[in-house]
Amino acid sequence: ILSMASCFEYPRTIQSRKHVSRGSSRQTSLRSSPQPQQPTPNKEPIMTCTYDPSKKNYQSMRIASLHRYAVKGLSGDSLVSVTLNEGDGTFEDDRRFALLFDSSSDDNVGGDEKDAFDEANPAWLHKANFLCAFTAPELLATLLTEYLIESSSSGVRRLLRVRNRSNASSSALLLEADLASTIGREEASKFFSDLCKRKVRCVVATNTSNLKEAESKHTHQFGNTSSGVKNNNGDTRTIHIINSNTVKDFSNRIFRNDTDDFLTSTRFRPNIIVDNLEPWAEFDLIGKTIEVIKDIDDSKNTSPSSSLRLRIVSRTVRCDGVGVD
Repeated sequence: ILSMASCFEYPRTIQSRKHVSRGSSRQTSLRSSPQPQQPTPNKEPIMTCTYDPSKKNYQSMRIASLHRYAVKGLSGDSLVSVTLNEGDGTFEDDRRFALLFDSSSDDNVGGDEKDAFDEANPAWLHKANFLCAFTAPELLATLLTEYLIESSSSGVRRLLRVRNRSNASSSALLLEADLASTIGREEASKFFSDLCKRKVRCVVATNTSNLKEAESKHTHQFGNTSSGVKNNNGDTRTIHIINSNTVKDFSNRIFRNDTDDFLTSTRFRPNIIVDNLEPWAEFDLIGKTIEVIKDIDDSKNTSPSSSLRLRIVSRTVRCDGVGVD
């Protein structure tokens, strides 16, 4: 999985299954196709991926799906499209919110008490300071969450909905909170404090316009590493990309073919999943710039051509949270 920075000049739209190639800076919309079907268990082999390491055909690389993780450590949402505007460093609201352990409380254990988060002047904090997949993977794995952005004449609502994962289709909402409002973030804080038996606060950088406004800027992301921030010139925002064929190849190497175990790309919490690329070839892109262009073979895509440039910054570090089902 790789970390990327983006740059833009003017609006363009692309859809999924697009080629990822060379190019120039743009403001862009990304569109994704429905998620591909999971491999069928108990077939020989479960996942297949043949490749010639001497061949790295980057021209055939395509966007398979798009994902956002609005609250650090909670479930992600699959997206049909993503619009990137000039100055955006990541997907809209990706890892914009976090559940910060209250360093002022007596029950604070671990984390950095000296590093109280200042919402008006946000700075990078280690994930040990947050309720997330790193600090409470088994607990958060019991929840299924979704995040919606709803715009109306009265403003924007940024809704977090939480259900029990074991019976998500039939269970009632455990929480619905508008994270664009102070009251909503307080409701989320109380819910997760009660859940983990420690005091947490739902935090967001507030050095922006009102979160109720559609033009509210996402300027701080809870999801990078200290080295990632350094590699990105101090900007905490980034876009994570993963090659599905690398995941398939890795899965084949660690699981026997007569079991129904396999790894999925979403386990690693990427923003963009690509396919049609040789396994492991993406790591040779570090330090290079790629461009997203319209798929010339996609006759159903009527959107104008797009030129979104993505600078590959570094490999993405993932914590133990990705090891919890």
